Amino acid sequence: MEDPIAVIVRFNGDPDDLFERFERARRLWIEAQHGDYSPPDFYAVCKTDEGIVIVDSWETDTAHQAFGRRMGPHLEAVGMGMPDHLEHLWIEKLGWD
Repeated sequence: MEDPIAVIVRFNGDPDDLFERFERARRLWIEAQHGDYSPPDFYAVCKTDEGIVIVDSWETDTAHQAFGRRMGPHLEAVGMGMPDHLEHLWIEKLGWD
């Protein structure tokens, strides 16, 4: 893996509502790819008191940015818009071993 990156995304609001809407947007994105896509290397959604936090990792920052550009319209379609917080972290070690 070359220059892997972790991404932390936060959306503030009702966690149950945000989780459901994000999952709809994610499914819309998958359907729009017609089976030709690379998912993140790691993906998790967490509910918090403030909303939801998405943690994922990508092989490269370029791969994540390409995903973000294509995901934006689907987030808008479900009424989410841009995240309240977005953080990129270079991964020094990925995996337990």
